[in-house]
Amino acid sequence: MEINLSCPNIPNKPPPAYSSFALQEYLFALQRNKILQDPDAHVLVGIKTPPYTYHDQFQNLIDALLATTADNLKCPVDFITATNTLGSCLVLSESEEFLAPSSEPGSFVPAAASASGTGIGGVGGAALHAIALGNVRTIRMMLDKHVRLAPIEIIGVGGVADYPGYARFLSIGAVAVGVGTALGKDGPRIFQKILAEVEVLQMLDKMQLRGNAGEKTMGKQIDPDGKVVEKDQMVNGVDET
Repeated sequence: MEINLSCPNIPNKPPPAYSSFALQEYLFALQRNKILQDPDAHVLVGIKTPPYTYHDQFQNLIDALLATTADNLKCPVDFITATNTLGSCLVLSESEEFLAPSSEPGSFVPAAASASGTGIGGVGGAALHAIALGNVRTIRMMLDKHVRLAPIEIIGVGGVADYPGYARFLSIGAVAVGVGTALGKDGPRIFQKILAEVEVLQMLDKMQLRGNAGEKTMGKQIDPDGKVVEKDQMVNGVDET
């Protein structure tokens, strides 16, 4: 079970995991619940964190987790999902009318609606990938400094749309990887595509043909349905065979 402490769209309040006080409130409530829980009905429980951008935010998370382990209690958090969307972002329309040199100042058009009507909200996908990687790596290193927190595992989320993105998260300490934006865009076949890329690289490993990053697929490419095709058979992402 994942508890989302990172929603950027709570009216007049920050995501709970940005507030040291609110974070501890949730964690201690979780601790009390786990103490009363039937030990034979153990449910893995995790928290989802927002993108952290400076050291004190990470430290507040670690301090709150450590506080729940006082009196030799086990930390109630089994895993952390990092990271949710980054709030206060705005994507503008790229319509010809908006891009025209004659556009009036203030005539921008948001690319997507939002609850506030301003178009401002949380951004995910490729734009989030670098900060998500940084959060996963930083949290993993800080957890490992404490014996009581080291068992907590991390699920990496943010901008994964292919095998390299998936592999990056695993390489920095994530035990699992989530796919959100790409799933919304491409549907369940995104998983077939990622698995197909894994199979291609495994095949090339066996054939000892893997070279530098630009030669890994030896002129091949994965189409939207997860099939391996020659690159010149792809036109605008469509398999022309």
